[in-house]
Amino acid sequence: METRSHRSSRVNALGGLLVLTVAFSISAVYHLATWGRPHRPALLAALGVSYLVALAIVALPPSLVFGTRRRQVGVAAFWNIGCVALVAVSAALDGGLRSPIAAMMFVPVVFASVSYGSVPLVAAVGLAGLGSTITIGLLDDNVGWAHVLMFTSALALVSGTCVWQAHMGRQRRRQLAEASRTDPLTGCLNRRGFAERYERAVEEAERTGVPFALVEFDIDGFKEVNDIYGHEAGDRLLVQLVRRVRGVMRNADEIARLGGDEFVILAPGADREGAQALVERIERALSPQTGSIGVAVYPHDGRTLDELYRAADAGVYRTKRQRWAERRATRRSDA
Repeated sequence: METRSHRSSRVNALGGLLVLTVAFSISAVYHLATWGRPHRPALLAALGVSYLVALAIVALPPSLVFGTRRRQVGVAAFWNIGCVALVAVSAALDGGLRSPIAAMMFVPVVFASVSYGSVPLVAAVGLAGLGSTITIGLLDDNVGWAHVLMFTSALALVSGTCVWQAHMGRQRRRQLAEASRTDPLTGCLNRRGFAERYERAVEEAERTGVPFALVEFDIDGFKEVNDIYGHEAGDRLLVQLVRRVRGVMRNADEIARLGGDEFVILAPGADREGAQALVERIERALSPQTGSIGVAVYPHDGRTLDELYRAADAGVYRTKRQRWAERRATRRSDA
C-alpha cells in the first residue's frame, strides 16, 4: 500500500526525472552541436546510462525505494550527488570550467533544496559541487585562478542560499504541522493531534504490554457561563482551567480539546487505579468548578479510539445523571 510519505517521495523522484530529462536534453543537443570536439560519444553514453538509472529508480516499487526515511534520504543523496559527479566528469572532459556544462552544477543543488528540503542533504550536494568545481579548476592549467574563484564563489553563494532556504522551509513545515495538531485557544492537542498520539500509544502498549487510560471530562455549567458572561469570559475560563489541569498531569500525559468544553487526557502506563488517581487530581484542579469525568482503559474497555471514547463518554454521562439525581433529591428534601 502506497503511503503519503511514499507518494511524496515518488513525486520528488518524478520531478527529479523531469528536471533530469530537460537538463540531459539540453546537454545532448550541445554534444551533438559540437560533435567535432573530443569525447562526444563517451559523454552521450554517460548521459544515456545515467538516464536509464534514473528511470529504474522511478520504476521500482515505492515501498522498496522509499520505505523508510533513511532510504528516502539515501536515494535522494545518490540521485543528486550522482548528478554532480556526472556534471563534473562531463565538464572535465569538455574543457573544465570553461565548458557550458559546468553551469549545470547549480541544478542538483537547487533541486535538492526545493524538492527535499533536507538541510544535511542540500549541504552535502553543495559541498560535493564545490569540491568538484575546485578539483576541476586545479587540474586545468588553461583556466586562471580568478575564473575558478568567481565560479566557486557563485556556487558557494547559491549553495548557502539553498541550505538557508531548506532550513527555513523545515521550520515552516514544523510550524504548520504544529498548528494543524493544536487547539489555538488552549494549546491542547486537537482531534487530529490526539488521534495521532493515540496511535503511538497503542503501538507502545502492544509492544510493552502496559495499558494506558483515557480520562474524558467537561465543565459543568459552562454553557451558562457563555450565556451570562459571554464567550470571551468562557474562553478565559477554559484557558485557566486547562492551565490548572496541566499542573496535576504527569509529564507523559497529553491533553486534547475535542470541542467546546470537552477534553480528554491520554495517560500512558495508567491502569484503572492510576486513572482514578488522575481523576481525583483533576477534580481538585477544577475546584471550585466541577466537571463530569469518565475513564476508559486500553485494552480492557476497547482497542480502537472510538471504542475507548464511547466507554469514557458513557462514564461522563453517568456522572451527569448521578449529579442530576442528587440535586433533584436535595430539592425534594428542602421542599
